[in-house]
Amino acid sequence: MPVKTVFLHLTRLWLRGGRWVVLFASLVLFAWCYVQAFQRQGPTWDNVFPEHQRMYLNAAIETRPDLTPDFSKSVSQPLNDWLPHRTDGLVRPLWPWLAAWNVGAKQPRSAGLPSAADHHVLRSGKRWLMGLSLGFLLTLGLAAARAFSVPAALLTILTIGFGVLLPSMAEFSPDVLFQILFLLTWVCCVAALKRNSLWLYGMIGFFSALANLTLPSATTLVLAFIFVSTLRWLWGMILAYWSQEGGTTLWVWRNHWLGMILLVVCHLITVGPMLSHSKEKLGDAAPFFWRWFDDADAMRQWTTAHQTRESLQAVPAGELPSYANYLESHAPDAVSERLRQGGMKMIEAVLQWPWSYNSLRQERGIFVAVLAAVLILLILIVWFVAPRAAHAGQALHPETAPLVFFTVLAFVVCALDFGWDLPVMTWGSRHLAIYPPLVLSLLWASEALVNRARRRQMRLPVFVMYEAILWSLCALAVLRMIAVLQPAAFAA
Repeated sequence: MPVKTVFLHLTRLWLRGGRWVVLFASLVLFAWCYVQAFQRQGPTWDNVFPEHQRMYLNAAIETRPDLTPDFSKSVSQPLNDWLPHRTDGLVRPLWPWLAAWNVGAKQPRSAGLPSAADHHVLRSGKRWLMGLSLGFLLTLGLAAARAFSVPAALLTILTIGFGVLLPSMAEFSPDVLFQILFLLTWVCCVAALKRNSLWLYGMIGFFSALANLTLPSATTLVLAFIFVSTLRWLWGMILAYWSQEGGTTLWVWRNHWLGMILLVVCHLITVGPMLSHSKEKLGDAAPFFWRWFDDADAMRQWTTAHQTRESLQAVPAGELPSYANYLESHAPDAVSERLRQGGMKMIEAVLQWPWSYNSLRQERGIFVAVLAAVLILLILIVWFVAPRAAHAGQALHPETAPLVFFTVLAFVVCALDFGWDLPVMTWGSRHLAIYPPLVLSLLWASEALVNRARRRQMRLPVFVMYEAILWSLCALAVLRMIAVLQPAAFAA
């Protein structure tokens, strides 16, 4: 039988259902390995209980009375108190609110090593995060398989699951929850730049608000989306008035401002209880005093001493930590140096740079480097080698420019934003929230280029090489998974 006939027959089997059999079998194996790796993670509080974990534990204990509201006298106030709202400016309310469901009715605040009741809350919280992250990864794998190839879908969950979410579960902290919500916000932003249906604006406002209820903050990402989408609206309005030719884009410029209103309304409704509580307790609806210190020790001492409206009002305006006072007490060179060093530390932490050959399979950055190289190669192939587009279906997406601009801008501003906080927020893995969108954007762009090249009848060896590279990266990710399953401790 000719080789071409055999290849066509195998291709038909693969497309008719073989790819889904392989995918479901891989997802089952992935889920089993993920649970086993989680169970191998020992507690981090046997001898020393980190102070930042105690902050979240005590916040959960303080939140426990809110979960049993008394509606005998009123409805609105107990309902408002039941929603996540307690914050001291640094600890956000969503994670303590979720963990509070496992807190005893009269459980005292934690001091010293955790008690048996504290251990129950810590273990239950980590198990809840494991179930949430595993369900999210399986759903993400199925969604990616509908739009991507099988190796791209598997690579997505392998790199995000074992590279980011699993290491972040080593501690009792809201990092995993924030990373998931940050990725969902980013996906909605990209989808809204491709086709700005109004419900997508609402989802951006809702998911970004939940992220801000978890950790500070996803606001920078939303601001980047607002800036890029407003530029897109301006360009769309100019084309509508000056060009008589109809385009193929599904982005409707008339939806923009109504969508912006919907985004802001959904965001404010979700974070409203926290803003109200913060205004009442601290005198500021959005207190970011902790951001304007040079080190974590000074920040902890100051925030511990100023947790009430009265103590904050007693601080002179010139001594209150703020952006304006920070600029007055620091030279411009010091501010730019903190931004530069923060950005470099972000790159080193997220990509685990510099790499070493002996631990290459465990480095997050190697996947980003290879995927970036593949994307650049595909761009060159589509631009110089592939046949020209004969119709709109073979051309690049009409919103490619806004998507690329938003992706680059969002990564830069979020890296600088998170990097600025590294000197004071020295715990947790909040900064790893940038990695999942980075991997997903590279795969998303590569798959889009491959689909366009396939529609232009590009030669088969290009697609074979592309699939081979992705499967090789999957094999490297599996080696990382095997390393995680070894008895040796694994950390981000």
